[in-house]
Amino acid sequence: MSIKYNDVDWLEALNELDGQAVTVDVNRNVAANFNNTYLDQGNHRYGQQFLYNTLSVKQISISLKLTGSNAYFNEVANKIGGFLNVFEPKRLIFGDEPDKIWEAIPSGQPTLTTDNSTSPPTATLSITFDIPKSYAESQTQCLVDNTNNSRYGSITKISNDHYKVKLNNFGSATAYPKFRIKHNSENGWVSIIKSATEAYEIGNPEEADGKNIKKSEILFDYVSNNRITQGFEDGQRNVAILNDTSQDINGTLFLDGAWGRPHIALADRGTGTKGNRGGSITWEIPADSNGEKGSLNEYFWWRQIFWLGSANQYGFMKICVSDTEGKFLYGVETFKRAGGLGCEYNFMVSDGKGGYRMPLRWTFTGTHLDSQNPFNAERGWSDLQRRDDEIQVFWWGSYPRVKVPEIKGRKSAKIHVFFGDMGTSPQVTHMYLDSIVYRKDYIDGWEDIPNRYRMGSVLEVDMAKGKTYLDNLPTMDGLAYLAEPFGIETGETEIDIYFSSWIEKEPDIEVTWYERSV
Repeated sequence: MSIKYNDVDWLEALNELDGQAVTVDVNRNVAANFNNTYLDQGNHRYGQQFLYNTLSVKQISISLKLTGSNAYFNEVANKIGGFLNVFEPKRLIFGDEPDKIWEAIPSGQPTLTTDNSTSPPTATLSITFDIPKSYAESQTQCLVDNTNNSRYGSITKISNDHYKVKLNNFGSATAYPKFRIKHNSENGWVSIIKSATEAYEIGNPEEADGKNIKKSEILFDYVSNNRITQGFEDGQRNVAILNDTSQDINGTLFLDGAWGRPHIALADRGTGTKGNRGGSITWEIPADSNGEKGSLNEYFWWRQIFWLGSANQYGFMKICVSDTEGKFLYGVETFKRAGGLGCEYNFMVSDGKGGYRMPLRWTFTGTHLDSQNPFNAERGWSDLQRRDDEIQVFWWGSYPRVKVPEIKGRKSAKIHVFFGDMGTSPQVTHMYLDSIVYRKDYIDGWEDIPNRYRMGSVLEVDMAKGKTYLDNLPTMDGLAYLAEPFGIETGETEIDIYFSSWIEKEPDIEVTWYERSV
């Protein structure tokens, strides 16, 4: 039986030396120690009151038989010592249960007992691991959705706003599911109920769909189904209105296909006398359903990539909004202007005098790592929301708001995206726009209003982490005060999912989890 710890196959590693190793025994025991906590009952003579029980740290012991020489045994001892020298629990997988992952850390004194009475000599290697979590987790994802039933359960539609979910947990410990809901029409509320005391509610159950005062409209959407290719065709080239005029704008853009998806990127920086040069694409904000152009209340979401290929690359990307008079209002820039891997992300607003100011500045490192770069290949989501003279900016999980009196009453008209190089330096390897969607809010004269969850939005509730995401961005907006993550016990669990009573189309519901075994 193979033993893999911290992604190293021990038998493979030991059998590459001048000897042979085989697994003799793996003792996983039955569950872990069960610890019961009781309360004394005062002057009551008999028994105690049960309070709760827990499973403490589980132990797994393994034994390997070694055949070879004393020199081989010493080599094995050195190598195993290195394998075990870890600072935190690592993945432990056994060949007879390759789907189960134990998070394990060595415990106690490993022993190596030699027997020179045999020919060739043999030795027994014994090691004990602690499993702090006391359970193993499956590598196979369990899936239940509302398109097909499976052995793991089913989702039954009671009505557009009510679904009955049955989940079968074949593990031997409580598992924590992830709920993924794609809205196929607007919605304002989601309630996931397991019992009277176990529920997760987000949104507003009283949110209406049809007030007679305001509404939102998506005026252009270059997000779904790689529609950035359509955005590339629709946009005007090299007419950008930016926060300053420090760049020549006559470069060439193209559609890059890195990682199997389309991106708008800079093909050629163009010519000019200024140090910075590049190309731009501009989208005019269309008229709303009332035929009115311009907006004081708006929201747009986009995905950009800004990932350096080397430390000597320089360049920048700007996403700016201009008004109906062709003047800069606000925007953000992503900049690499110095040696090394340091990059900037700056929020800019009009100063009302033909210039600009930067009320918010951040820095990041332009690598591929999630911990360093919010604009790497797998991420890049960002958004801006305007409420006349107040703008909300997203930065790495936070939503600071800035008052900008200089733009009060000035309506937005166009959105511009500029890709630029600095001097003759190599340009940033991955500087892309992958998608963008624009929404105008608080439009007069129609019955609809901006709902919390737009059509096409994806809400994810991760019960294991106790976190909620909307379109890949973390959110706590509308989270009920008593909302608590819950798990599904071994066997069958019934869950009810409710939506706003006026939801028009059936959402796509998906429930996934990983089984756990004690």
